[in-house]
Amino acid sequence: MPTLGNGHVGYTIFGDAIFMNGVYNGAGGNSKRARIPNWINISTEACDRFGCATDSDVVNGTSYEMDLRDGYFRVLTTYSRLGISVEQRTYPHKYYNRALVYEVVANRLAGRNLRINSPKFLRLTQFAGNSSDAFDFVVVNNGSSASGDYRTIRGRTKVVENEQFQPDPQEIFVLFSESLEQPLELQWPTWQDQLSHRVILTIDRDESVARKELQDVLKLSAVYLLQKHTQSWNSFWDNEFSIEIKGDALELSQIVNAGIFYIVSSLPSLKTNQKNEPFYGLSPTGLGRGNLEADYQGHNFWDTEIWMLPVVSLFGLDYAKEVLGYRARKLEAAKYHANSTGYKGARFPWESAYTGTEVTNPCCPEVAEQEIHISPDISFAIQKFFAQSNDSEWTCDTAWPITADVADFLVSRATCDDSSKTCHLLNVMGPDEDHPNVNDNVYTNAVSKIALNFAEWLAKHCGNASTERLEKWREVSDGLVILRDESLNYHPEYEGYVRGTIIKQADTILLGYPLNFDKGSTHINDLRFYANVTRESGPAMTWSMFAANYLRNFELTLANEFFERGYKSYVRPEFKVWSETPMGYDGSANFLTGIGGFLQALIFGYGSLDFGRTDNDLFLMFLGITLTPPNVEEVFINSIPYGQDAKCTIRFKNRYSEISCYDRIGKGFQMSQGQKRSILGRSFNLTRQNEDPPIAISFLR
Repeated sequence: MPTLGNGHVGYTIFGDAIFMNGVYNGAGGNSKRARIPNWINISTEACDRFGCATDSDVVNGTSYEMDLRDGYFRVLTTYSRLGISVEQRTYPHKYYNRALVYEVVANRLAGRNLRINSPKFLRLTQFAGNSSDAFDFVVVNNGSSASGDYRTIRGRTKVVENEQFQPDPQEIFVLFSESLEQPLELQWPTWQDQLSHRVILTIDRDESVARKELQDVLKLSAVYLLQKHTQSWNSFWDNEFSIEIKGDALELSQIVNAGIFYIVSSLPSLKTNQKNEPFYGLSPTGLGRGNLEADYQGHNFWDTEIWMLPVVSLFGLDYAKEVLGYRARKLEAAKYHANSTGYKGARFPWESAYTGTEVTNPCCPEVAEQEIHISPDISFAIQKFFAQSNDSEWTCDTAWPITADVADFLVSRATCDDSSKTCHLLNVMGPDEDHPNVNDNVYTNAVSKIALNFAEWLAKHCGNASTERLEKWREVSDGLVILRDESLNYHPEYEGYVRGTIIKQADTILLGYPLNFDKGSTHINDLRFYANVTRESGPAMTWSMFAANYLRNFELTLANEFFERGYKSYVRPEFKVWSETPMGYDGSANFLTGIGGFLQALIFGYGSLDFGRTDNDLFLMFLGITLTPPNVEEVFINSIPYGQDAKCTIRFKNRYSEISCYDRIGKGFQMSQGQKRSILGRSFNLTRQNEDPPIAISFLR
């Protein structure tokens, strides 16, 4: 079933759990999202004194609909024999984001003279699931029928994550518009055409915030409350981001839009009734899941920066700042982690949650010890974000400390030989988690080179580092070994890799896209070789990365094959919910990581869009040769943010592309295309034929 959220709270339809941003229970690797019983999981029956309607009264079944544009889940049942319809809606409100809403609207369809045997009341029953093992809940107030006297429950988590960074348990308050501990019966006289009712609960760490939210919501009519929610979602689709696909590709279009919806549902709403709490990151299965190992316990991984953030940045730069802001706020925990493991600088843990300390599952200590690439992954993501945002103030104030401390960690982690001027990263694990404890994993070394080099550039840009510190970064960056087999012209994944050894997922091929580290013949050979040794049960985004890289090498047949392979066996048909692994294998549900890789293949692969840094330290937006997926005639991407206030749209087909940008307050744009340099002004519309040189866009200074 689909997962709904608003960045503050989330839940899976018909599931037994609600989860709140940043609320975890358990020590260290046992930390997981703290399950709140799903008190908004309510179902309505139509009844009379003889009993309630049954399936035999239903004609053509019950429809279950996920309205992506308006952001709610709907169940519609028509009891033709009884002459009634019952519509149920549930959603976490996008503007009143502490509120979870359940609404039911019942209508009589038959004429009044046929209603003598029609149902006389509605029965609402709550299916919250078992009591929570994460919280100690206490009823603070049972509530009453008096205005403003709401049932109130206080919950405290049972176990802190890390005593040094979390001395006390977390506390939440849940307020109810009314109690459904026992089924609620709503009388429905046969002369009354329609009966509607709503149940609302609000959740926050601060009781006064939850109370104000409930009070504000209950002042609104049901119609206006829903309208305010749908307006917020419509505004996102119309003004913040959307993708339109033309052609014989309805299912692909549905998967694209559902994927965008599921990612956005785990991000904070940017406009809310009350100020948002700090955001605690984007986990692989989103905010509406996280108390199971299959949900990765709601933890943050490299998935956030490498697989999801490039797409999140297109939704809006403020969304990206929320995601990266989590890393900035947890920098002290990363420095503690580096120090406690014998290194300098900041070492971001492989898995993190509330405190930012290492919370990798106890099953897998080697993963926590060896997957050090997450730290330079974060620096790489910052570099790419800076290329898109051109926001020096935010980057120098917020991101520079991260990149500098990560660079210090890499220097302390590397083993260097002064005589040969080479450096190595030993005893590591790359993205291919089937092979632990290897030396010089080529992806880890490449992204570390990028991180060190960017830290050096950013130090000069922000004016913040000593010459001696920069020299150490440069020495390690220059010295890090990138393995390459000269005779076969490919990159072995790690020292001692034996050709033909099966690997888990995309690793070495990432040197092309997204790293843009190697785009030559060696990379092309990497693609051809590793495509044949990657296990079939690998995660969804692996095949999307093969597609994106083949597209950048203009091998459309192979790209199309891998693109379709990357979603067709991973997406459940009903609500386009993603799985981590192909159907038939065990894996995570609502797999946002796979969605992120898939959307990157579409936008940055077929659309050939990118933001990045050139060899001569220019930060640009690029647009190259565009292609389209099978059966797609045209792709239109609306409202791409570029710079601090500019917006762009891109329309691409197989033969040409169009890009339009408008900079409201800046000096405008300039373009380079081959040997041609042009001043574009504050707005422009360009058409690029595929035989033309690639376009690079930058801002006038």
